[in-house]
Amino acid sequence: MPRLEHSPCILGALMLALAACAAEAPAPPPRFPSGAESLLDGFRRPSQPGAGAYDSLFRYFVLGWETYRLPEGTGAAYPGLPSKHGAHADRIEGFARVAPMVAAWISSGRPSAVDLPGGRRVELPTLLRRGVLEGTNPQSPGYWGAIAHRDQRVVEASDIALALWLSRETLWQRLTPSERSQVGRWLLQVNGKQVSDNNWHLFVAFTNVVLNALGQPADLGEARRHYLRLKSFYRGDGWFSDGPSPVFDYYNAWGIHYQLHWLAEVDPSWDPDFIRDVSARFLGNYRYLFGSAGFPIRGRSVCYRMAAPTPLVAGHSVRPHVVPADEARRALDQVWRYFIARGAVRAGTVTQGYCGPDIRVLDSYSGPASCLWSLRSLVVAFAHAPGTPFWTAAGGHSPVDTADVNVRIPAIGWRIVGRKGSGFVSIVNDDSLPASETALRSPSFVHQVAERVLGRPFRPANREAKYHRGVYRGDRPFCGCIGALGSGTADE
Repeated sequence: MPRLEHSPCILGALMLALAACAAEAPAPPPRFPSGAESLLDGFRRPSQPGAGAYDSLFRYFVLGWETYRLPEGTGAAYPGLPSKHGAHADRIEGFARVAPMVAAWISSGRPSAVDLPGGRRVELPTLLRRGVLEGTNPQSPGYWGAIAHRDQRVVEASDIALALWLSRETLWQRLTPSERSQVGRWLLQVNGKQVSDNNWHLFVAFTNVVLNALGQPADLGEARRHYLRLKSFYRGDGWFSDGPSPVFDYYNAWGIHYQLHWLAEVDPSWDPDFIRDVSARFLGNYRYLFGSAGFPIRGRSVCYRMAAPTPLVAGHSVRPHVVPADEARRALDQVWRYFIARGAVRAGTVTQGYCGPDIRVLDSYSGPASCLWSLRSLVVAFAHAPGTPFWTAAGGHSPVDTADVNVRIPAIGWRIVGRKGSGFVSIVNDDSLPASETALRSPSFVHQVAERVLGRPFRPANREAKYHRGVYRGDRPFCGCIGALGSGTADE
């Protein structure tokens, strides 16, 4: 990262950019209806959120999409700090990360149209259809563009493929052959591209498996090659490293096991014994991380935090004897209630931090819509049809509610510990550094101004704080928690 304070060239460019901004101020962003925040009220009450609270939460995020979407419907300009990928990619994320939730809602037999505050009615299949067809049409102003090496569109293509597969009966089957070919050609571009050597391999594999399931040209050899590379990162006890280095975090939950779940759903013949085994092993220890007073966050992409219960919700759908409905539902309820109460959901979207916005934990690859990966827990939840045990389950307990917790995960060097009735657990970390080396660093004032003016991030990586503390506590997140309840501070 350049030292802006000692770089006359960068400071000169910054001054010119400031002058340009003063001469031509951008148009004000759309305003989310303030009264619509009442859609979150079902998560602010002391009682368990009912299925109706989640229906309102769905409408809340659809209203957010409607507020910020582009005219072509291929993306959305959500408020927030930009990513290093640029505004175009950031706006594609605004479509791709909402679309699977919408598709799961439709595919489970819920209404295909929803009424929003202000008298708006949204036809959900139309939302998906327009975005996909305009985004994959090179002649459209909303075209997503050609996919290049290490391109963020590789990531988003996987979510778009999932949305198409989930809505195959309500959307895909109603497309004409030429429309299907157009969409298939765009998705097929993920092949032959260099990707980050980590969970990205699953994006290529999954996109090809979906194309094959939808009857489109696919490269299953390429899918297998990327899948086997990801599989080589398996370290035991259900956990994968995020690449060849021994790095372990919640990407196992909201990235790897989420993708493996859908891979098995789309193609049940795809390495079923391995996927079934690692999923069962992972759920066997991962379930201990949840409590009513939070869970012990650590690692990168902290802003995806509401996706943490995803494996339990998905696990219940395929292994109800391993993850009972009430346990899966309680984990989902606890996480969404915890973060909504602390201001993590605002203005129709998910904030860029842990509770509220926090640039200290916002990675340079994260933009305004990136945090909507938090909706992955809702994708797997809405895949459960209304009236099924998941939605009718009441009560339920987290493991730490009923017993002391002391669970060792040898493969990754974690020990999960918690006192019965405390409402939280902690991760005791084998791979730790002295406390003096693990404090969170904030960007300098100059870096913050540069980020806003130049439109690209200058953010501290804070890797030591994210991965190498001795203890990560569920009740005192390493990144603090300042929000509606206002009492949380970082354990620094």
